[in-house]
Amino acid sequence: MPIASHIDKAKDLTVFKVTGELTFEKVLLVVKTFYGGIPTKHVIWDLMESSKVRLTSEEVETISNFRIDYEGNLALGKTAFVAREDIHFGLLRIFEIQSRFHEVPYTIKVFRNIDEAYKWFEEP
Repeated sequence: MPIASHIDKAKDLTVFKVTGELTFEKVLLVVKTFYGGIPTKHVIWDLMESSKVRLTSEEVETISNFRIDYEGNLALGKTAFVAREDIHFGLLRIFEIQSRFHEVPYTIKVFRNIDEAYKWFEEP
């Protein structure tokens, strides 16, 4: 499975670690499962070891719109994406910008370093 998850209950944080190839279908399955249940307040998507991200900008927008359907289950929180590759970082920045446009009820930010993402969660 290219997406493994770990929950840190003390920090109310779920970390999704992506390895191998990431596709629209795999992301959508994880998003549906996570937000269809009782999601944690904060989320990190770690793509540092992902070999490929196969998402079009249209699919990124579809995911952004889909998450809005679950806002009743969401606590106001933060979602961080961490990516090393320029192409991955760029796609995630599109998602970050679209989330502002769609007024997603939590803050999204993209990082190149996972330590910076963890520090961001500590900020008020």
